[in-house]
Amino acid sequence: MTAGQMMPMFGGQLTLEQKIGRYEQILETCPEFYPALLELGFCKLQLPEISSADQNIEQGCRLMLELSEPEHLEEEFDGLIENLEKLWRYDLSRRSLELMLEQQPDVALWYDYIAHAEARLGQIDQALGHGAGALTMEPDNLFFRTNLGWIHLIAGNLEEAGAELNEALRIAPDDAVAKGNLEIQRYLSRSGGDYQDYLLRPVDGEQLERLADEEEWQAVDELCGGFNESRLEALAQHLFLEDATRRYLLHDSLATLREFFGFVSKVYQGGYFLYEDIALVERHFKAIMHKFILKFADVDSRLIEEIYASLFKFYGFLAQRGTLSMPEFQRFQQETGEIKQELLEKLQRYNAVRHDDRISETKKEAIRDEIFEGDHFFPFI
Repeated sequence: MTAGQMMPMFGGQLTLEQKIGRYEQILETCPEFYPALLELGFCKLQLPEISSADQNIEQGCRLMLELSEPEHLEEEFDGLIENLEKLWRYDLSRRSLELMLEQQPDVALWYDYIAHAEARLGQIDQALGHGAGALTMEPDNLFFRTNLGWIHLIAGNLEEAGAELNEALRIAPDDAVAKGNLEIQRYLSRSGGDYQDYLLRPVDGEQLERLADEEEWQAVDELCGGFNESRLEALAQHLFLEDATRRYLLHDSLATLREFFGFVSKVYQGGYFLYEDIALVERHFKAIMHKFILKFADVDSRLIEEIYASLFKFYGFLAQRGTLSMPEFQRFQQETGEIKQELLEKLQRYNAVRHDDRISETKKEAIRDEIFEGDHFFPFI
């Protein structure tokens, strides 16, 4: 199954539902084969409200702790936590880490991991305790100290955060993560507010314009990237804590936003692009979607619906927090909503001919010109 998914020779990628069926067949043969049990859980976590997913993950974790070869356990368990964090299931990673700590209570790494999960879950006191526990075991560990400084930032303990991060830089003066977190600490010390306020901090438009005028494009990209990633993290943390029953949507929403905004960044040639520039996206939305449909052969109506839903979540959240105005967001909803059915119909028409070898390339070009209103002639907006 793994080889087939990495190099699909026939039939394309399996759907989540098909994967679930395959893993269940494997487990009928060998119920204790925990790699399949964990993969089954990961698939179910991405589908609506399948309660057995949590049970699959916990049982798979228990079997891993019982049956894994000791020399491979740390690597396998680390992979489990990484996969859960990619899905933003810090509640399940915390539970898995609790089980691991029962078996290995003297390993500092697990205390650091569980501290991170608890910080994401809003369990700040527990996170600080576990983070401090990791440092007690390994006082000179750069990563543990940097992570504890980050948890203090979330807790609003700016003095303690500064102390931990400065100590981390004493250990490794060039560490980029510690430097970045110390910049956050200094920003909050100057401006007030909390960690979420930092993630939604005002864009430094003057600095961006100056760097663009000087054609310092790498610095422009880095500055824009910082603002863009901060906005996505703020949205993710908000959605994660807002409704525990809908966490299965979070991973796909973030992936869709990254794919869409990444595409816009490539086709926009007007300088720099900030994800929160709702006016730019609204102004060029039809052309962007035309080019998106043309570029990706696997676009279907489901993906179009996901793009709409994810953009409305993102811009609606920014409007609620004051990063952009509510009238701007409402106008975006109306303007883009009015062309949604048109885009779906164009997608259906083009998908009906794009892979049909009976239609000549000349004919396909004429169809593209008609459907996409000439947007396919120009790679940029």
